[in-house]
Amino acid sequence: MAYSLITRKRLGFLACIVMLPLILGLAGCKGLEMANAGQNESPRLARTLESYEQAGKYWGKKLWAQGTKPTSPLDMSFVHALIDPNNLDYFKVHSDLKEAFKKGFRLGYEDRIADLVLGPHIRKAAAEIGEYTSRNFVDVITAFEEGWACTLKNAVDIFIVLISEGSLADREDFINAFTVIYRQKYDATQEILRSGSWMTQTSEGGTVLYLDYSKGRALGALDIPSPQSLKTEIYHQTFKVMGDEWGRRYKTNLIKRDELIDLLRRTKPALKDVPGNNLGIIYAAFVESFGPDGKEVFIDLIGEAGYDHKPKALKLDKGKAGRGRGK
Repeated sequence: MAYSLITRKRLGFLACIVMLPLILGLAGCKGLEMANAGQNESPRLARTLESYEQAGKYWGKKLWAQGTKPTSPLDMSFVHALIDPNNLDYFKVHSDLKEAFKKGFRLGYEDRIADLVLGPHIRKAAAEIGEYTSRNFVDVITAFEEGWACTLKNAVDIFIVLISEGSLADREDFINAFTVIYRQKYDATQEILRSGSWMTQTSEGGTVLYLDYSKGRALGALDIPSPQSLKTEIYHQTFKVMGDEWGRRYKTNLIKRDELIDLLRRTKPALKDVPGNNLGIIYAAFVESFGPDGKEVFIDLIGEAGYDHKPKALKLDKGKAGRGRGK
């Protein structure tokens, strides 16, 4: 029974790892193209002077016919056409095409104020692209944060089972396998950060872009925690969740006293696996979730479990004692 539970949790852990790159990919450069394109699936406008001049005439005539003035509300269909990669894609085409489009627009609008009508639409299109771009940056960061939290949560879920039902060998196998993979990425990232290396991307026009990995620069956020720090964090988060769940379950009689004492005995070896006030973490979380008399109850329980010392007082941030377990 313990094996099947551990296996299910491992599958959840691996699924979260597998899905994170996919989420990040969708939120990145492709996400920007998708946002710009919207729902438009029309054939791509030919990138020729003639086609752009004709497109300019079309939009000039349309806005003239509907009585659009410099002070009128913007025609958002025109704004979206300026953005759409399959339509005008105004900000990505070269200057000759832009000029051809402006020429056609002036001819189609039939008034000397054509540029005063066109200008606000171009500015609005630029603002829309700025919003898309900002949203995509936020989406990438959010996907990373949520993916990291999801992966850590699944690791904690597994670790609770390994501590309460497994052995030291089980925990070591998990951590060692985890560390081998994570350290490869960590070491590679640290080498990039130390060397001040650059990541290159080629723009649509063929220009090479150099993105600085140095701390405080464009991609300095990739300074991820060390394997040892992450290992310690997994343990500490696990101890928080265990203390929180034990306090709530014992308070509501969902776990018997002798069962909880047995869990505390099994947990004792794991407290020595990483540095820190580990029993204090469990203690603080237990007291917070148990409520009044929690301190006395916990001290009595660990005494029965064979602990020969009282935990040191530890201040626990409210709301962080493993509430992510959905209980």
